[in-house]
Amino acid sequence: MSRNDCNRPATTRMKSHMWKIVILVVIVVGLIVDTIRADGDDFYADLGRLDEVLENIHKRYVEDINTTDLVDHAVKGMLDILDPHTSFFKEKEYEELRIHTEGKFGGLGIQISVRDKLLTVVTPISGTPASRAGIQSGDQIFKIDSKSTKGITIEEAVEKLRGEPGSEVSISIKRKGEIKPLEFTITREIITIKAVPYYGVLDKDIGYIKLVTFSQDAGQEVEKALKELMEKDIEGLILDLRRNPGGLLPQAIEVSEKFLDRKSLVVSTRGRLRHQNNQYKSKFDPVIPKDIPVAVLVNTASASASEIVAGAIQDWDRGVIIGDTTFGKGSVQSVFPVDNRGHHLKLTTAFYYTPSGRCINKSVNDIPESDNGEQDSSQALSDSSLSDTVTTEAPKDTMEYRTRGGRIVYGGGGIIPDTIVEQPDLKPLVRELFIKDIYFKFTNHIFPVLQKESVAFDNSFAVDKNLIEQFYTFLDSVEFEYKSHARNKFVEFTEWAGLQPDTIKDSTMQGKKKTTPEWDAKELEILKAASAKVEQLLKKKDRQEFEENEKEIKTYLREALLGRGLGQDNELVYRTILKREKSVLAAIDILSDRKGYRKLLNTQKE
Repeated sequence: MSRNDCNRPATTRMKSHMWKIVILVVIVVGLIVDTIRADGDDFYADLGRLDEVLENIHKRYVEDINTTDLVDHAVKGMLDILDPHTSFFKEKEYEELRIHTEGKFGGLGIQISVRDKLLTVVTPISGTPASRAGIQSGDQIFKIDSKSTKGITIEEAVEKLRGEPGSEVSISIKRKGEIKPLEFTITREIITIKAVPYYGVLDKDIGYIKLVTFSQDAGQEVEKALKELMEKDIEGLILDLRRNPGGLLPQAIEVSEKFLDRKSLVVSTRGRLRHQNNQYKSKFDPVIPKDIPVAVLVNTASASASEIVAGAIQDWDRGVIIGDTTFGKGSVQSVFPVDNRGHHLKLTTAFYYTPSGRCINKSVNDIPESDNGEQDSSQALSDSSLSDTVTTEAPKDTMEYRTRGGRIVYGGGGIIPDTIVEQPDLKPLVRELFIKDIYFKFTNHIFPVLQKESVAFDNSFAVDKNLIEQFYTFLDSVEFEYKSHARNKFVEFTEWAGLQPDTIKDSTMQGKKKTTPEWDAKELEILKAASAKVEQLLKKKDRQEFEENEKEIKTYLREALLGRGLGQDNELVYRTILKREKSVLAAIDILSDRKGYRKLLNTQKE
């Protein structure tokens, strides 16, 4: 520190230090995201311009501006023009990122949500402190450490419930069927999130593994599941990556190498800088033999590491991909510390490419189009090193690539399945019951009653006539009202005709009264009488929809009640749900037909 710095007031030195941090952030961002500029562009001149603006605001603006806010907004402004995966984290935000990535934290082991403006337990995680203490799905947490949770957000609640392993937290709970509040004091523990919550053998001796995240133990958990399933002489394997948002790159490689030959290219990365161009290959022999057919399930919520695994298995013709085109989150983020106060910058620095050379990233998800030259599609299945001059622009159009066996697969972002299986849309009534959270609410309402009746939640459990009638009674008690498409259209007509008691406002008229037809007294009387009859007929039709959809309603009620009685990670709960899923059923059919499986992969002439 210079003599002049030492003689400055402390606050002045702190502000001076803050400006140095601002410049440091700008330099870091600029050095990484700055593209090759045309002659005459001067990064440091631009940086000086920004520095001048900041300095003038700091010294001359009419009001004193909080320096931290100014810096945060400056950083946010820079990141706004980049892709949505680039982020700036404050200390607490970065800690949340770290906890999510590592999959471990000191907590109770509950999934929570805000239901009806009350902090509610969705489900306790099996084997955790909360589960052992007797916390139940539907419990309403109205106090944490004697402080009310009224108006609390989920983020605030998580922060209060988490803490150092071994420390205690007190929670006060209201539970359906209990007159008095329940008080719990629970010791926090390290909570390990299972990457593989379920695996087992389905119909036709087909093994099944559900992988929900690529956390630190994903590879080990998949290997354990594979070895146990092979001991049961499975005839095929389903790896379910649906709704898996990804996770750690090393775990994506570790999971992939359970299926691929040693030294097989799993994924490559290409960025602007030479050290960002890398190839990642399998280091070990596969765990599952080549003669066991494999199907990988994906959907639009399968992203990042899930796409790496699916792409590698597809490109090496090691299995068939079934479901829907994946999300297309094929970009690499690197985290850089910005200062000594816990701030970090998560920056997109490269794209992921499958072994055949397909860019996983969808251009719509990332940075604006830049003049970086044409897409390089020459990288195929090979052990050769990457070129130092590869481009990083995500493909704009669907392009053809070749798998190891010569099959055509397509680029353009995401992994396009070999067999497309679209999930059927829910009927409007069934969807409305989900939207209004009715299944969850009814389950927690009726569960204490079923417990007192000693109902067995096993394979024989069914939603009988008595239970479905109680469900309909519950709908009346919570004033659930379903309006069919026809009735909604009729309501629009009555509003237009001026038959509704309320004043109707047209959104296009900025609050002015909507113009309605002028009826004489007799016409109005006829219209009102006719509309009342139509309304009754349409209400009757709405009730008929419950009867028409009762089988599907019973299915979802049974699943909800089994999950409530046995826990969401119970084998029976998983099997019950899997039996009705079209992707799973399609995979079982494909894997059971060895001839059709080989034909689909085109790896052997018939």
